[in-house]
Amino acid sequence: MSKLQKAGFVDIERGAELPFGIDEAARYPLFTPDLIALMRRVIPAERHATVARAVTYTSRKPPTR
Repeated sequence: MSKLQKAGFVDIERGAELPFGIDEAARYPLFTPDLIALMRRVIPAERHATVARAVTYTSRKPPTR
C-alpha cells in the first residue's frame, strides 16, 4: 500500500517521469545559491540537465463524513 493510500488519498495516478536538472533545482528554496554553484562545479557539465528524475502524482482525498 502506498503512503498516499495510507494517508487516505484515492484515485492515485503516477505521471510521467521527467529529467530534472540543475536549472530546475535552482527554482526551489531548498537549493541555495551556494549549493547550486557547488553542483555546477562538481557535476560534469554533460549531466547538468539530468541530475535527478521528477515524478508527479495526482490524487484526491474524499470528503470526511
